[in-house]
Amino acid sequence: MSAAPAGAGTGTAGRRAPGWLLPVGLVAVGLVALALIGRDEGGDGPLDPRSDGRLGTSALVAVLDELGAEVSVTDRLPDADTDVFVLLADLLDTGQANALSAWVDEGGTLVVTDPASSFVPATTGSFAADGDGPSGSGLAGAVGGTPTCDVPPLQDGIDLDGIRPRNGGLLYAVLGDARSCIGDAYEAYVLATPQGAGDVVAIGGSGLFVNDTLDEGENAPVVAALVAPRPGIRVDVLEPIAPAGGGERTLVDLIAPNVRAFLAQLLVAFALFVLWRSRRLGAPVSEPQPVAVAGSELVAAVGSLLDRTSSPQHAADLLRADLRRLLGDRLGIPAEAPPAAVVTVAHERTGTDEARLAWALGPGPVEDDAQLVVLAHTIDRIREEVLDR
Repeated sequence: MSAAPAGAGTGTAGRRAPGWLLPVGLVAVGLVALALIGRDEGGDGPLDPRSDGRLGTSALVAVLDELGAEVSVTDRLPDADTDVFVLLADLLDTGQANALSAWVDEGGTLVVTDPASSFVPATTGSFAADGDGPSGSGLAGAVGGTPTCDVPPLQDGIDLDGIRPRNGGLLYAVLGDARSCIGDAYEAYVLATPQGAGDVVAIGGSGLFVNDTLDEGENAPVVAALVAPRPGIRVDVLEPIAPAGGGERTLVDLIAPNVRAFLAQLLVAFALFVLWRSRRLGAPVSEPQPVAVAGSELVAAVGSLLDRTSSPQHAADLLRADLRRLLGDRLGIPAEAPPAAVVTVAHERTGTDEARLAWALGPGPVEDDAQLVVLAHTIDRIREEVLDR
Protein backbone atom coordinates (compact mmCIF):
# COMPACT_ATOMS: atom_id res chain seq x y z
CA MET A 1 0.00 0.00 0.00
CA SER A 2 1.44 3.39 -1.05
CA ALA A 3 2.00 6.26 1.37
CA ALA A 4 -0.49 9.10 1.49
CA PRO A 5 0.44 12.38 -0.28
CA ALA A 6 1.88 15.02 1.97
CA GLY A 7 -0.78 16.94 3.83
CA ALA A 8 -3.59 14.51 2.88
CA GLY A 9 -5.69 13.79 5.95
CA THR A 10 -2.83 14.46 8.34
CA GLY A 11 -5.09 15.90 11.07
CA THR A 12 -7.44 12.89 11.17
CA ALA A 13 -4.96 10.15 10.34
CA GLY A 14 -2.60 11.30 13.09
CA ARG A 15 -5.24 11.35 15.83
CA ARG A 16 -4.49 9.00 18.76
CA ALA A 17 -6.65 7.94 21.72
CA PRO A 18 -5.17 7.62 25.23
CA GLY A 19 -3.15 4.39 25.46
CA TRP A 20 -4.94 3.19 28.60
CA LEU A 21 -8.47 3.37 27.19
CA LEU A 22 -8.38 0.19 25.06
CA PRO A 23 -7.13 -2.26 27.73
CA VAL A 24 -9.45 -0.77 30.36
CA GLY A 25 -12.37 -1.14 27.97
CA LEU A 26 -11.50 -4.76 27.24
CA VAL A 27 -11.33 -5.56 30.95
CA ALA A 28 -14.72 -3.91 31.50
CA VAL A 29 -16.32 -5.90 28.67
CA GLY A 30 -14.91 -9.16 30.04
CA LEU A 31 -16.11 -8.55 33.59
CA VAL A 32 -19.57 -7.47 32.53
CA ALA A 33 -19.87 -10.50 30.22
CA LEU A 34 -18.93 -12.84 33.07
CA ALA A 35 -21.42 -11.15 35.36
CA LEU A 36 -24.20 -11.51 32.82
CA ILE A 37 -23.42 -15.14 32.12
CA GLY A 38 -23.79 -16.10 35.78
CA ARG A 39 -23.43 -19.69 36.87
CA ASP A 40 -23.67 -22.77 34.70
CA GLU A 41 -26.98 -24.60 34.99
CA GLY A 42 -25.60 -28.06 34.29
CA GLY A 43 -23.44 -29.87 31.79
CA ASP A 44 -23.33 -33.10 29.84
CA GLY A 45 -20.32 -34.81 31.39
CA PRO A 46 -20.00 -38.29 32.87
CA LEU A 47 -22.02 -38.84 36.09
CA ASP A 48 -23.74 -35.44 35.74
CA PRO A 49 -27.12 -35.64 37.54
CA ARG A 50 -28.58 -33.24 34.96
CA SER A 51 -27.32 -35.15 31.92
CA ASP A 52 -29.54 -37.48 29.87
CA GLY A 53 -26.50 -38.98 28.10
CA ARG A 54 -25.46 -42.61 28.47
CA LEU A 55 -22.98 -41.81 31.24
CA GLY A 56 -25.17 -39.19 32.93
CA THR A 57 -27.20 -39.87 36.09
CA SER A 58 -30.43 -37.96 35.50
CA ALA A 59 -32.35 -41.26 35.62
CA LEU A 60 -31.09 -41.79 39.18
CA VAL A 61 -32.63 -38.48 40.26
CA ALA A 62 -35.90 -39.35 38.51
CA VAL A 63 -36.13 -42.80 40.14
CA LEU A 64 -35.45 -41.45 43.63
CA ASP A 65 -38.08 -38.76 43.11
CA GLU A 66 -40.64 -41.37 42.00
CA LEU A 67 -39.93 -43.33 45.20
CA GLY A 68 -40.93 -40.33 47.30
CA ALA A 69 -37.46 -39.11 48.28
CA GLU A 70 -36.72 -35.37 48.49
CA VAL A 71 -33.90 -35.21 45.94
CA SER A 72 -31.65 -32.20 45.36
CA VAL A 73 -28.83 -31.82 42.85
CA THR A 74 -26.36 -29.51 44.56
CA ASP A 75 -22.87 -28.07 44.51
CA ARG A 76 -22.78 -27.78 48.30
CA LEU A 77 -21.81 -30.13 51.09
CA PRO A 78 -24.71 -31.61 53.14
CA ASP A 79 -26.28 -29.88 56.12
CA ALA A 80 -28.08 -31.16 59.19
CA ASP A 81 -31.33 -31.71 57.23
CA THR A 82 -29.70 -34.08 54.71
CA ASP A 83 -30.17 -37.82 55.37
CA VAL A 84 -28.16 -39.31 52.47
CA PHE A 85 -25.38 -37.67 50.47
CA VAL A 86 -24.40 -39.25 47.12
CA LEU A 87 -20.79 -38.69 46.03
CA LEU A 88 -20.44 -39.95 42.46
CA ALA A 89 -17.02 -38.42 41.74
CA ASP A 90 -14.80 -37.34 44.63
CA LEU A 91 -13.11 -34.04 43.70
CA LEU A 92 -13.15 -32.66 47.25
CA ASP A 93 -10.14 -30.92 48.72
CA THR A 94 -8.85 -31.77 52.19
CA GLY A 95 -11.00 -29.20 54.01
CA GLN A 96 -14.17 -30.30 52.22
CA ALA A 97 -13.41 -33.98 52.86
CA ASN A 98 -12.94 -33.27 56.57
CA ALA A 99 -16.25 -31.37 56.71
CA LEU A 100 -18.06 -34.23 54.96
CA SER A 101 -16.49 -36.76 57.36
CA ALA A 102 -17.71 -34.69 60.32
CA TRP A 103 -21.24 -34.71 58.84
CA VAL A 104 -21.13 -38.53 58.67
CA ASP A 105 -19.95 -38.66 62.32
CA GLU A 106 -23.09 -36.74 63.28
CA GLY A 107 -25.39 -39.37 61.78
CA GLY A 108 -25.40 -38.86 58.00
CA THR A 109 -25.16 -41.63 55.40
CA LEU A 110 -22.58 -41.13 52.65
CA VAL A 111 -22.95 -43.20 49.45
CA VAL A 112 -19.75 -43.01 47.40
CA THR A 113 -19.15 -44.69 44.03
CA ASP A 114 -15.68 -43.35 43.22
CA PRO A 115 -12.96 -46.01 43.74
CA ALA A 116 -10.37 -43.21 43.93
CA SER A 117 -12.13 -41.51 46.85
CA SER A 118 -10.48 -41.17 50.26
CA PHE A 119 -13.72 -42.48 51.84
CA VAL A 120 -13.48 -46.00 50.37
CA PRO A 121 -11.31 -48.89 51.62
CA ALA A 122 -8.58 -50.62 49.65
CA THR A 123 -9.60 -52.57 46.54
CA THR A 124 -8.78 -56.26 46.25
CA GLY A 125 -9.91 -57.13 42.74
CA SER A 126 -12.65 -56.74 40.16
CA PHE A 127 -15.34 -58.66 38.28
CA ALA A 128 -16.68 -58.50 34.73
CA ALA A 129 -19.96 -56.97 33.63
CA ASP A 130 -21.50 -60.34 32.78
CA GLY A 131 -21.32 -61.37 36.45
CA ASP A 132 -19.81 -64.82 35.87
CA GLY A 133 -17.31 -65.26 38.67
CA PRO A 134 -15.04 -68.25 39.25
CA SER A 135 -17.82 -70.00 41.14
CA GLY A 136 -20.25 -69.57 38.25
CA SER A 137 -22.90 -68.25 40.65
CA GLY A 138 -23.27 -64.73 39.24
CA LEU A 139 -22.37 -61.44 40.85
CA ALA A 140 -23.26 -62.46 44.39
CA GLY A 141 -20.50 -65.07 44.18
CA ALA A 142 -18.20 -63.24 41.82
CA VAL A 143 -15.23 -63.56 44.14
CA GLY A 144 -15.51 -67.30 44.34
CA GLY A 145 -16.20 -67.62 48.09
CA THR A 146 -19.43 -68.24 49.96
CA PRO A 147 -21.84 -65.38 49.09
CA THR A 148 -22.43 -63.07 52.06
CA CYS A 149 -24.85 -60.15 52.50
CA ASP A 150 -25.42 -58.45 55.85
CA VAL A 151 -26.33 -54.96 54.53
CA PRO A 152 -29.94 -54.64 55.77
CA PRO A 153 -31.48 -52.82 52.76
CA LEU A 154 -30.24 -55.57 50.39
CA GLN A 155 -31.17 -58.64 52.43
CA ASP A 156 -34.80 -59.06 51.41
CA GLY A 157 -36.60 -59.23 48.08
CA ILE A 158 -33.70 -58.35 45.72
CA ASP A 159 -32.05 -60.82 43.34
CA LEU A 160 -28.43 -59.74 43.78
CA ASP A 161 -27.30 -62.03 40.94
CA GLY A 162 -29.42 -59.87 38.63
CA ILE A 163 -27.37 -56.68 38.89
CA ARG A 164 -25.37 -55.67 35.83
CA PRO A 165 -22.95 -52.77 36.47
CA ARG A 166 -21.60 -51.09 33.35
CA ASN A 167 -18.09 -52.47 32.69
CA GLY A 168 -18.24 -54.56 35.88
CA GLY A 169 -16.92 -53.29 39.18
CA LEU A 170 -14.28 -53.39 41.90
CA LEU A 171 -14.21 -55.35 45.16
CA TYR A 172 -13.31 -53.79 48.51
CA ALA A 173 -11.60 -55.47 51.44
CA VAL A 174 -14.05 -56.29 54.27
CA LEU A 175 -12.40 -55.06 57.47
CA GLY A 176 -13.44 -54.51 61.09
CA ASP A 177 -17.16 -54.09 61.70
CA ALA A 178 -18.00 -53.29 58.07
CA ARG A 179 -21.12 -54.93 56.60
CA SER A 180 -20.79 -56.30 53.08
CA CYS A 181 -22.89 -57.55 50.18
CA ILE A 182 -22.29 -58.97 46.69
CA GLY A 183 -19.15 -60.84 47.64
CA ASP A 184 -17.94 -62.99 50.50
CA ALA A 185 -16.65 -62.41 54.01
CA TYR A 186 -13.34 -61.03 52.73
CA GLU A 187 -14.13 -58.84 49.71
CA ALA A 188 -17.34 -57.32 48.35
CA TYR A 189 -18.80 -54.90 45.82
CA VAL A 190 -20.93 -53.08 48.44
CA LEU A 191 -19.44 -52.19 51.82
CA ALA A 192 -21.26 -50.29 54.62
CA THR A 193 -18.86 -49.09 57.31
CA PRO A 194 -20.09 -47.43 60.54
CA GLN A 195 -18.45 -44.05 61.24
CA GLY A 196 -19.46 -42.22 64.39
CA ALA A 197 -23.25 -42.08 64.39
CA GLY A 198 -23.42 -42.48 60.59
CA ASP A 199 -22.36 -44.82 57.79
CA VAL A 200 -20.19 -44.74 54.69
CA VAL A 201 -21.60 -46.97 51.93
CA ALA A 202 -18.83 -47.69 49.40
CA ILE A 203 -19.86 -49.14 46.04
CA GLY A 204 -17.18 -50.51 43.74
CA GLY A 205 -17.87 -48.18 40.84
CA SER A 206 -20.65 -46.06 39.36
CA GLY A 207 -21.74 -48.68 36.81
CA LEU A 208 -25.08 -49.23 38.58
CA PHE A 209 -25.97 -45.52 38.62
CA VAL A 210 -25.52 -44.31 35.02
CA ASN A 211 -28.46 -43.88 32.64
CA ASP A 212 -27.10 -46.57 30.30
CA THR A 213 -27.57 -49.41 32.82
CA LEU A 214 -29.88 -48.22 35.61
CA ASP A 215 -32.87 -49.98 34.00
CA GLU A 216 -31.06 -53.30 33.50
CA GLY A 217 -31.68 -56.33 35.72
CA GLU A 218 -31.85 -55.50 39.42
CA ASN A 219 -29.72 -52.35 39.17
CA ALA A 220 -32.52 -49.89 40.01
CA PRO A 221 -33.83 -51.83 43.05
CA VAL A 222 -30.31 -52.13 44.49
CA VAL A 223 -29.61 -48.41 43.99
CA ALA A 224 -32.98 -47.44 45.45
CA ALA A 225 -32.46 -49.68 48.50
CA LEU A 226 -29.04 -48.16 49.22
CA VAL A 227 -29.84 -44.49 48.54
CA ALA A 228 -33.53 -44.10 49.41
CA PRO A 229 -34.60 -47.00 51.65
CA ARG A 230 -37.79 -45.20 52.77
CA PRO A 231 -40.14 -42.49 51.40
CA GLY A 232 -39.62 -38.91 52.56
CA ILE A 233 -35.87 -39.29 53.02
CA ARG A 234 -33.81 -36.26 51.94
CA VAL A 235 -31.09 -37.11 49.40
CA ASP A 236 -28.48 -34.66 48.09
CA VAL A 237 -26.62 -35.65 44.91
CA LEU A 238 -23.36 -33.76 44.45
CA GLU A 239 -22.60 -32.46 40.98
CA PRO A 240 -19.32 -33.93 39.60
CA ILE A 241 -17.45 -30.65 40.18
CA ALA A 242 -15.41 -29.44 43.11
CA PRO A 243 -17.94 -27.56 45.32
CA ALA A 244 -17.07 -24.05 46.30
CA GLY A 245 -18.85 -24.63 49.60
CA GLY A 246 -20.81 -21.43 49.31
CA GLY A 247 -24.30 -22.00 47.98
CA GLU A 248 -26.16 -20.88 44.88
CA ARG A 249 -25.00 -17.27 44.45
CA THR A 250 -23.88 -16.17 41.00
CA LEU A 251 -21.00 -13.90 40.09
CA VAL A 252 -23.45 -10.97 39.87
CA ASP A 253 -24.39 -11.54 43.52
CA LEU A 254 -20.73 -11.29 44.53
CA ILE A 255 -20.18 -7.88 42.89
CA ALA A 256 -21.11 -4.78 44.87
CA PRO A 257 -23.77 -2.52 43.24
CA ASN A 258 -21.34 0.43 42.96
CA VAL A 259 -18.81 -1.79 41.19
CA ARG A 260 -21.47 -3.02 38.77
CA ALA A 261 -22.44 0.59 37.98
CA PHE A 262 -18.78 1.48 37.40
CA LEU A 263 -18.31 -1.48 35.06
CA ALA A 264 -21.44 -0.49 33.13
CA GLN A 265 -20.06 3.03 32.68
CA LEU A 266 -16.76 1.62 31.44
CA LEU A 267 -18.66 -0.56 28.98
CA VAL A 268 -20.55 2.45 27.60
CA ALA A 269 -17.30 4.44 27.32
CA PHE A 270 -15.64 1.57 25.48
CA ALA A 271 -18.58 1.28 23.07
CA LEU A 272 -18.30 5.00 22.29
CA PHE A 273 -14.55 4.62 21.79
CA VAL A 274 -15.13 1.74 19.32
CA LEU A 275 -17.67 3.80 17.39
CA TRP A 276 -15.26 6.73 17.31
CA ARG A 277 -12.38 4.60 16.03
CA SER A 278 -14.44 2.46 13.64
CA ARG A 279 -14.37 5.12 10.89
CA ARG A 280 -11.05 6.47 9.76
CA LEU A 281 -11.10 9.69 7.72
CA GLY A 282 -8.36 10.61 5.30
CA ALA A 283 -6.16 8.59 3.01
CA PRO A 284 -4.57 5.29 4.20
CA VAL A 285 -1.04 5.50 5.57
CA SER A 286 1.63 2.86 5.27
CA GLU A 287 2.79 1.08 8.40
CA PRO A 288 5.90 -1.04 8.88
CA GLN A 289 5.03 -4.73 9.07
CA PRO A 290 6.81 -7.02 11.58
CA VAL A 291 8.64 -10.03 10.27
CA ALA A 292 6.37 -13.08 10.59
CA VAL A 293 7.90 -16.36 11.69
CA ALA A 294 5.87 -19.37 10.59
CA GLY A 295 4.64 -21.52 13.47
CA SER A 296 5.69 -24.62 11.55
CA GLU A 297 9.33 -23.48 11.68
CA LEU A 298 9.19 -23.30 15.49
CA VAL A 299 7.65 -26.78 15.69
CA ALA A 300 10.30 -28.16 13.34
CA ALA A 301 13.11 -26.52 15.34
CA VAL A 302 11.87 -27.96 18.64
CA GLY A 303 11.48 -31.38 17.04
CA SER A 304 14.99 -31.20 15.66
CA LEU A 305 16.42 -30.38 19.11
CA LEU A 306 14.55 -33.30 20.69
CA ASP A 307 15.79 -35.61 17.93
CA ARG A 308 19.39 -34.58 18.56
CA THR A 309 19.10 -35.49 22.23
CA SER A 310 18.23 -39.09 21.22
CA SER A 311 15.90 -39.36 24.22
CA PRO A 312 12.71 -41.28 23.33
CA GLN A 313 11.93 -41.48 27.06
CA HIS A 314 11.49 -37.70 27.25
CA ALA A 315 9.09 -37.73 24.32
CA ALA A 316 7.21 -40.66 25.88
CA ASP A 317 6.83 -38.77 29.16
CA LEU A 318 5.30 -35.81 27.29
CA LEU A 319 2.82 -38.08 25.47
CA ARG A 320 1.81 -39.81 28.72
CA ALA A 321 1.35 -36.53 30.56
CA ASP A 322 -0.93 -35.30 27.76
CA LEU A 323 -3.00 -38.51 27.97
CA ARG A 324 -3.35 -38.12 31.77
CA ARG A 325 -4.61 -34.56 31.29
CA LEU A 326 -7.16 -35.75 28.69
CA LEU A 327 -8.49 -38.51 30.96
CA GLY A 328 -8.67 -36.13 33.91
CA ASP A 329 -10.60 -33.47 31.98
CA ARG A 330 -12.89 -35.96 30.23
CA LEU A 331 -13.68 -38.30 33.12
CA GLY A 332 -13.42 -35.98 36.13
CA ILE A 333 -10.35 -37.64 37.67
CA PRO A 334 -8.32 -35.48 40.10
CA ALA A 335 -4.95 -34.33 38.72
CA GLU A 336 -3.14 -35.72 41.78
CA ALA A 337 -4.67 -39.21 41.48
CA PRO A 338 -2.04 -42.01 41.22
CA PRO A 339 -1.64 -43.77 37.83
CA ALA A 340 -3.22 -46.99 39.18
CA ALA A 341 -6.38 -45.12 40.20
CA VAL A 342 -6.51 -43.34 36.82
CA VAL A 343 -6.27 -46.70 35.05
CA THR A 344 -9.01 -48.23 37.20
CA VAL A 345 -11.47 -45.34 36.82
CA ALA A 346 -10.80 -44.93 33.07
CA HIS A 347 -11.33 -48.66 32.50
CA GLU A 348 -14.55 -48.66 34.50
CA ARG A 349 -16.06 -45.58 32.81
CA THR A 350 -14.93 -46.16 29.20
CA GLY A 351 -14.42 -49.92 28.89
CA THR A 352 -10.91 -49.40 27.44
CA ASP A 353 -8.59 -52.38 27.95
CA GLU A 354 -7.02 -52.08 31.42
CA ALA A 355 -3.60 -53.51 30.42
CA ARG A 356 -3.33 -51.13 27.47
CA LEU A 357 -4.22 -48.17 29.70
CA ALA A 358 -1.63 -49.21 32.28
CA TRP A 359 1.13 -49.39 29.67
CA ALA A 360 0.12 -46.14 27.97
CA LEU A 361 0.09 -44.21 31.26
CA GLY A 362 3.51 -45.53 32.30
CA PRO A 363 5.91 -45.36 33.92
CA GLY A 364 7.45 -48.16 31.83
CA PRO A 365 10.72 -47.31 30.03
CA VAL A 366 10.77 -46.41 26.32
CA GLU A 367 14.26 -47.22 25.08
CA ASP A 368 14.16 -46.64 21.32
CA ASP A 369 12.21 -44.96 18.52
CA ALA A 370 10.31 -48.15 17.64
CA GLN A 371 8.85 -48.39 21.15
CA LEU A 372 8.04 -44.66 21.03
CA VAL A 373 6.06 -45.15 17.80
CA VAL A 374 4.10 -48.04 19.34
CA LEU A 375 3.35 -45.91 22.42
CA ALA A 376 2.17 -43.00 20.27
CA HIS A 377 -0.20 -45.29 18.29
CA THR A 378 -1.55 -46.82 21.51
CA ILE A 379 -2.21 -43.40 23.07
CA ASP A 380 -3.89 -42.24 19.85
CA ARG A 381 -6.28 -45.22 19.93
CA ILE A 382 -7.10 -44.62 23.60
CA ARG A 383 -7.85 -40.94 22.85
CA GLU A 384 -10.25 -41.97 20.07
CA GLU A 385 -12.02 -44.49 22.32
CA VAL A 386 -12.40 -41.96 25.16
CA LEU A 387 -13.62 -39.16 22.86
CA ASP A 388 -16.15 -41.51 21.23
CA ARG A 389 -17.76 -42.33 24.61
